[in-house]
Amino acid sequence: MSYEYTQHHIKARDEDIARYCLIPGDHVRGRKIAEKLDGMRVVSETRGYLVYTGTYLGTRITVCSTGMGGPQVAIAMEELGNMGADTFVRLGSAGGLEDRTGVGDIVIATAAYRGGGTADEYLPKPFPAVADFEVTRALYETASEMGIDALVGPCATVDAFYRPDNEEHNALLREGRILCIEMEADTEFVVGLRRGFRCGAAFVLDNGPRTASVSVRSGTMNIAHHAKDPAFLEGEERLIEMGLRAVHRLARRNLRLPR
Repeated sequence: MSYEYTQHHIKARDEDIARYCLIPGDHVRGRKIAEKLDGMRVVSETRGYLVYTGTYLGTRITVCSTGMGGPQVAIAMEELGNMGADTFVRLGSAGGLEDRTGVGDIVIATAAYRGGGTADEYLPKPFPAVADFEVTRALYETASEMGIDALVGPCATVDAFYRPDNEEHNALLREGRILCIEMEADTEFVVGLRRGFRCGAAFVLDNGPRTASVSVRSGTMNIAHHAKDPAFLEGEERLIEMGLRAVHRLARRNLRLPR
């Protein structure tokens, strides 16, 4: 039996944490994911981290909603990793950038533009922030199996949600085939590379050029209402189901590997 509460922020026992972790930022989405687990129970709710563990089709999964930004994600991954997790899938929301993107679309990230700061404390900028191939493949295969026409490619990570609009920079990101902008993936991928974790990420979009108008204006941005917009909610539900099925697919492929 391990000692209780071995980590500073996430007050859980080592045996409470599964090998496979889903790490949404949004606490509401985290609860939605957790409610789909059999035998789900809350294993920690401290320092802004809400952590649940249960099973999905027999696969033991932990869900940890992290809140927003790289520092939060890095702490969660470090401490969950110390308690036995080695596979992390971010199920987040993002803003669409490429012309074909719109509300409710699903994006599977292959890599992240490193616009955040936390990952720099792990590896300098020349190191790429890339998703694990096996995790990304599982997400893509699951999306195809479910009939989801997911967009696959790089995302961009930033630290400042309300950063001043810079269309010249956005145009450069589009030239680099960046699909969407979010706040955690570069940290997730770089921490994964440094610590030897398998990491992937997928997003539901809450805006994008293809959607002419959305339901909420926040500052200078039009953003779909996460609790009311039908297109967003439908996309979020597909994202959650896809993430759970993809983790189960990974678990089936790794039954013979040591924990």
